[in-house]
Amino acid sequence: MKNKPQLIYWLEIIHIPLWLIKDLCWLFVWDVLGVIMAIPTILVALIMVIISTDDRSKLFPNLSILFWIIANSTWMIAEFYNLNIKHFAAIPFGLGLLSFFIFLLIAKPNLTQNNH
Repeated sequence: MKNKPQLIYWLEIIHIPLWLIKDLCWLFVWDVLGVIMAIPTILVALIMVIISTDDRSKLFPNLSILFWIIANSTWMIAEFYNLNIKHFAAIPFGLGLLSFFIFLLIAKPNLTQNNH
């Protein structure tokens, strides 16, 4: 993709208000709008992961973000609807941490080598 960096930048920028609106809905207990906002927030994170599959320095942080939003949305839905599923958020939170640790162990050393 010719304009991949510009697309990723645009997605990162658009992702911020999506996430903030979703979390504001959570804060104000606007349950329907919160669930609706979780969908594009997760989709944008997923698209960022797909686009960055050939660049580990972006892939693993984007995976962390995707898992974080999935965990966050699970927690939000559990609170909105008094569901006993909040503990399931630990799985994507853990996967997000694992993705970030992989980034630190594998991708990060390659980044520092390229900058010298």
